[in-house]
Amino acid sequence: MTDNKSINARDLIGSVANTGEVKGSIFVNSVKNMTPEQRQTLAEAAKEIQQLLNQLSETYPTKTAVEKSAFATKAMEEIEKKPDVKGKVLKALKAGGVAVLMELTNNPVVKILTPMLESLLEEDK
Repeated sequence: MTDNKSINARDLIGSVANTGEVKGSIFVNSVKNMTPEQRQTLAEAAKEIQQLLNQLSETYPTKTAVEKSAFATKAMEEIEKKPDVKGKVLKALKAGGVAVLMELTNNPVVKILTPMLESLLEEDK
């Protein structure tokens, strides 16, 4: 029998969690622990992503999983096309992590977009 030790990132912000053995890495940052500049960067990136998602939602449906995936892919393509937006997103991801950025972005597609945004961090290494 396996023991599920999953924890939602929202539950960790500002908290301490003990889940037993950790295999891999965990990065959780709290907005409370950020500098004002980091908070500003995070807010700007979240606003840019939210505006982009709102704009795309006028054209792309998101009723099915396939539609949501196509929507997220298009959003990522748009982020990649705009170096200033991509730079803000990268800076925000480094400051607060994907979970915090996505928490600030109010759109149901963010769960699909999250691994795509994480890939920006990998590409930046």
